[in-house]
Amino acid sequence: MEIDGGPMKYTLSCLAYNRPGVLAKVAKSFSEEGINIYSLAAGETEVEDKSRIIIVVEADADTLRRAEIRLERIEEIIRLHDLKEGELIEMELLLIKIRIKPEYIPQILQTAELFNAHVIAVSDVSMVLTLAAEEKRVNGIIKMLKKFEILEMCRSGKLAVSGID
Repeated sequence: MEIDGGPMKYTLSCLAYNRPGVLAKVAKSFSEEGINIYSLAAGETEVEDKSRIIIVVEADADTLRRAEIRLERIEEIIRLHDLKEGELIEMELLLIKIRIKPEYIPQILQTAELFNAHVIAVSDVSMVLTLAAEEKRVNGIIKMLKKFEILEMCRSGKLAVSGID
């Protein structure tokens, strides 16, 4: 829901032919309208020569519509769909490497269990966890793990599909 015509976050799904330069054209469409891309995730689909690009932006409705018109003019774009809240299933993937000390390991493992994260690597000085979850849960585990010193972190950006029919 847009308040007073002001900016809000939108999640867009583009089905595109998997060709060089498509992501650059997509990014340019938003840049030319002065829209910042908060999250961009792209990858192959169930069809070999096609990719799905999920883009999260913040814009007012008029500016977004101008960017969508630009996107629809890109020859590699097959279909563009605005995924509305409540009509989509979304997740992010987080990889987070934290410094460990023996006395903190039980608390770190409790935090991982609380968020349903998985330990995927451990050394004498660090541990890597992974979590696939909604943005709020990803933000929550990051907040909880900050006190242990985050050494490295990578988020996929939002991945989304339309809801179950």
